[in-house]
Amino acid sequence: MSEPETVEEPLSHVPSHDRPRERMRRLGVGSLTDDEVLALVLGSGQMGRNVLSLARAILARCGGFPGLATMDFARLETLPGVGPATAGRLVAIIEIWRRAGRSSSWTRLVDHEAIAEVVRPELLHRDSERFVVVVADRAARPLEMVLVRDGGVDERSIQPADILQAVLTRGGRSFAVAHNHPSGSLDPSVADTVLTRRLDQAAATIGLRFLGHILVAGEQWTALSATGSAGSGRGRDTSSRAGWRGAASA
Repeated sequence: MSEPETVEEPLSHVPSHDRPRERMRRLGVGSLTDDEVLALVLGSGQMGRNVLSLARAILARCGGFPGLATMDFARLETLPGVGPATAGRLVAIIEIWRRAGRSSSWTRLVDHEAIAEVVRPELLHRDSERFVVVVADRAARPLEMVLVRDGGVDERSIQPADILQAVLTRGGRSFAVAHNHPSGSLDPSVADTVLTRRLDQAAATIGLRFLGHILVAGEQWTALSATGSAGSGRGRDTSSRAGWRGAASA
């Protein structure tokens, strides 16, 4: 049996120096709790519930910030106390976080670990399967990341010709691809293996350098090889050869 709801005092009744915005100004944003950070984004509570309580309830329902980050606009606006305007702000903030993480990790794609660092911000905390292409120059310096598909990924929905066209039209001379498994499984499917092999062969035919295919699942990732092997080792920095698995760094 659930506890009866209680009417809470509005945040305006809390001493000004204890409110999230004033505490952030005085002590820095790092001093705030998750509830307080989300409360600043929400801006206001709802009838009978102040903004801190509302933020706490939303985080509990979503599983904290990691769960919140997986939610799209449609799901966010169904949460109690979250309308279209607030859902829009949350989606925008999450996207800023992803893009900032993506751009800060763009280094030369010298090995599979470097590729994984580039693609992880785009694929982490997604509840749908995404396929991206990292277009790079002759020296394997990333030029652009292209979202090819947001949804199921298989050898029918992703065609090598489409990927090669995306690379060539952006002036690329090398490229890597990546996708995620929202299920959390690091085991590549038959479709994953077939696509990797076809990309390797197609790239060689037209003189492009295929740098690898990364599969992201949860906080881990694995590199697929064109032969179908996904490697046998797990852990950090175990190898830079095709087909090794690594625990993603935080």
